[in-house]
Amino acid sequence: MKFGETGKWDRCCVYVRQAPVPLPAAHKPTDFIEYMILDLICLVVSFETEEISEDLINRLPDDILVNIISHLTLKEAARTSVLSNRWRNLWTFTNSLEFDASESLWNVGFGNLEQERSKYINWVNNVLELHRGSTINEFKVRFDLCDFHQSDITNWVYTVLGKRVQYIKLDLWPGRYGHYYTFPKEFYNSIESGRGLSGIKFLRCLHFKTVNVNGKDIELFIQNCPLLDRLCVDHSKTLVRLRVIGSSIQLKYLEIQSCYLMEEIEISAPSLLSFRYYGQAIKINIENVPQLVDVSIRGSHTFRVTYFVGPIISCFPQLKTLELDSCNEVYMQFSLFELPKLIDLRLRVTTPNRESLLGLTCIMKACPFLQKLILQLNDHGRRLGKKRQQFPKYSHQHLKVVELHGFLGRQFDVELAQYLFQNATMLEKLIIEPSRYVRKKVLRNCVKMLEAKVPHSVKLIVGSLYTD
Repeated sequence: MKFGETGKWDRCCVYVRQAPVPLPAAHKPTDFIEYMILDLICLVVSFETEEISEDLINRLPDDILVNIISHLTLKEAARTSVLSNRWRNLWTFTNSLEFDASESLWNVGFGNLEQERSKYINWVNNVLELHRGSTINEFKVRFDLCDFHQSDITNWVYTVLGKRVQYIKLDLWPGRYGHYYTFPKEFYNSIESGRGLSGIKFLRCLHFKTVNVNGKDIELFIQNCPLLDRLCVDHSKTLVRLRVIGSSIQLKYLEIQSCYLMEEIEISAPSLLSFRYYGQAIKINIENVPQLVDVSIRGSHTFRVTYFVGPIISCFPQLKTLELDSCNEVYMQFSLFELPKLIDLRLRVTTPNRESLLGLTCIMKACPFLQKLILQLNDHGRRLGKKRQQFPKYSHQHLKVVELHGFLGRQFDVELAQYLFQNATMLEKLIIEPSRYVRKKVLRNCVKMLEAKVPHSVKLIVGSLYTD
């Protein structure tokens, strides 16, 4: 279909000619224009034709067009090259390079993996070779690669650092064969000596997944990246101890995930806003974190969260969001301290504690201004028993949203839901996300029971498993 014919293109023209929607004062008009043009470009790219509206797009200067193209995926950006001679090379100036081919891995067997890896590596190499921009905002790799491809991956990092990249993400999951990528020793020598990697000082975000880095490697990045404010390390086999210490460190977000040889983390960072940890029980020492408002500490169902409560108690008065694996000992800690600023609490209720959520009252008392509570009700096959627990009453004046995930439709689950909407006097929503193991008939009966007792002011929302 040609653009002059009726159909999708005419509808697009009608859309573009419509009067702009009034925008809040905080939004710049150019942002709205760019989004409109971005929508138009996406429609144009979807047609296999070179006919475009010169008046609508081609009058814009190149820098604006490049900025718009940078919002497209790489494949979409490359397709703009067929629009006209002027557009042929514009996409090579994009400042966003995201190489995500992870979805294709679902259909790749071990026998074809190396062939797919070669295709992926050639794709990244070709784009980097064609790239003409002087700067890159973000460089993201997401594909199953390992240490066998160290040379190519390292060259990519050198290339983007040379273009003052701000965000590097190496997501090489699952890293089959167990040989995780490791930066060569020469790379760290270059960082330490300050020769050849001057672009590293522009880095703001680092995200490594199935990349082997140790504590000294990470500390070297932190010390030599003065603008670095986000760091995530996920599935490193060599990370054992980590020290994030220094009054001049600008790091605001620190996340450590699934580094199962980890033993110790020591943190003293006055700019830190968020600390998130998932893994095994380790020694944690946190001090001098006056800005810290978000903490998440989680692990497996055998995880002893009490090991961690002590180090973060000193932060309780300043926290706004908290995520923990809960147990009776944790509830006792809540009974001894107050979290006056906490507004968002997420607890994973492990199986051994599902019979006794008497501590829920302790939590509500300790968090008087809590607005959102999410309870993940985990089940690992243990029966709850027939004994009913009596929940002490406590009137909470600020809790507005409660979510129950993993709802199994047991008597305990129903009593828990009833307790919450009876004691949270300002509750607006009770959201139930059923467990995938719950029978629909059982769930429907529970929902009917709750609907008969829920106050009219509370909106009861049940997840998709409730419907056929």
